[in-house]
Amino acid sequence: MSNQKFPPEPMANVFLLAFAILCLAIALSIAWVLGITLFFPDGVLAGHLVERADIIRAHIDYLMMAQFLFIFFLLFRQYAVTPPIWVVSACCFGAFFNPLSFLLRGLAAKPDATALPVEPHFPIQAGISFTLTTVGFLTATILVARAAWLSRLDRH
Repeated sequence: MSNQKFPPEPMANVFLLAFAILCLAIALSIAWVLGITLFFPDGVLAGHLVERADIIRAHIDYLMMAQFLFIFFLLFRQYAVTPPIWVVSACCFGAFFNPLSFLLRGLAAKPDATALPVEPHFPIQAGISFTLTTVGFLTATILVARAAWLSRLDRH
């Protein structure tokens, strides 16, 4: 272990890191479930997976969201950016709820053919989640790009 001292991390960045860890833990848990059900397709656990493709989508989406959150945490740290709490909240909300919509679809029984083709909660949840994710990650990108640009100017 290094004796290198780091300045205290802003709470917003710590929250971002905590959510990255949560998303990675969920992705790894889903991976275990998918692995177990692959080898035991007739098991009790496999019986709970209604749509395996949606479970796989949730797994991949949680992995990607964890990656984005880790990257932004490191970029904010690198450029000494303290993001506004609303940016961190939007990123974390979207990172959790985007994949959750796939997970819920993969665990829920499909409606019959005469019902609506999409679950009633899905468009509202997805719309809010996708919007917050887009606004949060786009704003985080702008904050990092601005900080990188300003640090370049400081060297000259």
